[in-house]
Amino acid sequence: MTEKKNRQSRRFFFLSDFHRYGGAVTFTVHLLTSLRKNLVYRVSQSSHKTGEVGNFGYGIKYRIELPSLIEKTGNPFVTDFFQYDKILPKLKRNDVTVVIHDPTEIPNEDKSCLQYWNIICIRKTVQRYLKEKFNVISRFMYHPFWPYDTKYENMDMKHNDSVHQFKQWNLVSISRIEYGKNIDVIMKANKKLESESKSDRNLSVRMYGPFNHQYVNDELGGKEEFRKYYCGTFPKSFEGISNVLNGTKFVIDLSTINDDGGGTQYTFLEAIHHGAALVINRKWIENLPSEFCDFKEGYNCYAVSDSKELLDIIKNSNRIDTSQVVRNSRKLLDRHINSDWASV
Repeated sequence: MTEKKNRQSRRFFFLSDFHRYGGAVTFTVHLLTSLRKNLVYRVSQSSHKTGEVGNFGYGIKYRIELPSLIEKTGNPFVTDFFQYDKILPKLKRNDVTVVIHDPTEIPNEDKSCLQYWNIICIRKTVQRYLKEKFNVISRFMYHPFWPYDTKYENMDMKHNDSVHQFKQWNLVSISRIEYGKNIDVIMKANKKLESESKSDRNLSVRMYGPFNHQYVNDELGGKEEFRKYYCGTFPKSFEGISNVLNGTKFVIDLSTINDDGGGTQYTFLEAIHHGAALVINRKWIENLPSEFCDFKEGYNCYAVSDSKELLDIIKNSNRIDTSQVVRNSRKLLDRHINSDWASV
């Protein structure tokens, strides 16, 4: 009874000052929603922000507290702490549960702390990396996924001073537009499509999400070129993501992460939930043992290595029958919906 009560009153912390969008945020939302929670704690060194409450997104609120709160909290659950390891290495306690989403989140300064925590990994490749690199034993669990209603509401998509009214597109990217996401491969395919006078320019991949200005300037040809295909951000809500993905045939996510891959990301799960076919980076699935890889090219996803291969899918997107690939990919979803995070 005491253990159950402790879980019910447990505090959840999102410590990253870097992430405002992306997988760690979405993980936190799906986890708390599935556990019937609606509050996550953030920390700030500034005392005048203490007690401030805001909208974390997707129906979840955040409350700002001083770092001392997590130090005083028993059995804390940290959903993300990327670039915030100045707090956690102090917590060399075995009652701290930490989710490590990918190898970039492993603390730079004090890796000895990993031996103390209850670490959860959401891809088997990361679990293997922790064991082989640091001799750290972690627990693998499938991402939690809340099977939200896929509603259509005709909301505006906003970026900067412009407003882009929603339009149904055949091919969509919803990844953050920054380094490591390989959006430049999508841009190269789009520009090649545009240069072919007989091609239908409406077939190009449309991109949603926050963007890194430096990446846009350095890798995507600058804002003027980028905005030909950029449709803005969408509200941080289940309705917002549904507004983008309903009716979409292909979702393109060409992410790669060193010492990671094979498993699912939230862009993958969201695409599957909305009945879209996934186009992923072949590097995400190649050279991995079958037990580490959820995806098989041509069975439950499509895969490309470069802009030429992506362009081939784009140009043939209206003719490709994705129904079997989509059906096969949906087999992955149940284990995420039923993943027992309440027992952690």
